[in-house]
Amino acid sequence: MLPASLGCRVRMARFFARLLLLLLCVLAPSAFALAGKLPDGFWFTPDKGGVVQISACGTNLCGVIVGLTPTPQGKLPRDYEGGPQCRFPLLQKLRLQDDGRWHGTVTNPEDGKVYDAEIWVAEDGNLRLHGYLGVPILGETQTWPPFNGRLGSDCRFH
Repeated sequence: MLPASLGCRVRMARFFARLLLLLLCVLAPSAFALAGKLPDGFWFTPDKGGVVQISACGTNLCGVIVGLTPTPQGKLPRDYEGGPQCRFPLLQKLRLQDDGRWHGTVTNPEDGKVYDAEIWVAEDGNLRLHGYLGVPILGETQTWPPFNGRLGSDCRFH
């Protein structure tokens, strides 16, 4: 038989272990909800003039332009260096953070400027991209709807 003080300690330890397990069961779903849906897949840009594919690149996520609307002359847009915007690496180094969002950079294909960015899938199923310079409050958030169409081999979409 255990001394009274040791028996009390064992009961207390069991009580706290059960309490911890109960708290984990209650709080774990909240942590998973905070992480949200993985933003991989195909997304329209806000004006629906482009399609970006977000996928894993190592331990991070990256986003590449895979679909474009041709200009009125029937040509696809060019990037800031004069090359095709098709396959342009738009989103880079996106890492999952404690806030459930993916933080990295976004590059403007028209001028080559690089901005800090965070992305997440909102409750409405749309991707949100918040781009900013240094301070998130000074940035802008865009809504990117999911793309469910077909992509052509020439980077045009239907």
